[in-house]
Amino acid sequence: MYPLKFEPILKQTLWGGDKIIPFKHLNDTLANVGESWEVSAVEGSESIVANGADKGLTLPDMVRKYKEDLVGEANYARFGNKFPLLIKFIDAKLDLSIQVHPGDELAKKRHNSFGKNEMWYVIAADQGAKLISGFAEQITPKEYKERVYNGTFADVLQTCAIKPGDVFYVPAGRVHGIGAGAFVAERMVNQENCIQARPLMPLILQMCRTIFVRSTSRCRMNR
Repeated sequence: MYPLKFEPILKQTLWGGDKIIPFKHLNDTLANVGESWEVSAVEGSESIVANGADKGLTLPDMVRKYKEDLVGEANYARFGNKFPLLIKFIDAKLDLSIQVHPGDELAKKRHNSFGKNEMWYVIAADQGAKLISGFAEQITPKEYKERVYNGTFADVLQTCAIKPGDVFYVPAGRVHGIGAGAFVAERMVNQENCIQARPLMPLILQMCRTIFVRSTSRCRMNR
């Protein structure tokens, strides 16, 4: 084995900023790059080795080839040929959706996958940038549903002013969100299951609210 480098995987988004390309010293002119997937085995967005004897192989190819030598014995025993992590850079020019991810039990039941814990490392932050992590106050299930429908749910969430070097752990079941001006590295379990609600336009908002209330009522949300 040798130190691996991967080809860039850049994701243009409506909310993406302009920090990722210069941060990675890439010769690219893409605008609105919201995410860079640094280490990924997600189908359709697999990391591809850019150097050495294994150049051109995908990350799943590497796991199948090297097994325990790549991920360790304990991880290979638990996850097999499925690489367990997804690592991204996220540059939010606008507020991102408010989300919550299922734990192992619910994810297995509904998606046949693992639950999703996350961690954020703040690389840079514009003045006033914030992250959302959990609730600022205790609310009842009835109030929770009412606030999602009437658009005041964010009023009871805990917002945290951020600076470079801050670290946040976001366990499954914790409501969370990335605010405008935040540039973070995100490390998570390798799956994209989430429930989210954020106003885009009235019809989509109503759909999101309905899905969010029905889905998160099955999640054990925590502070």
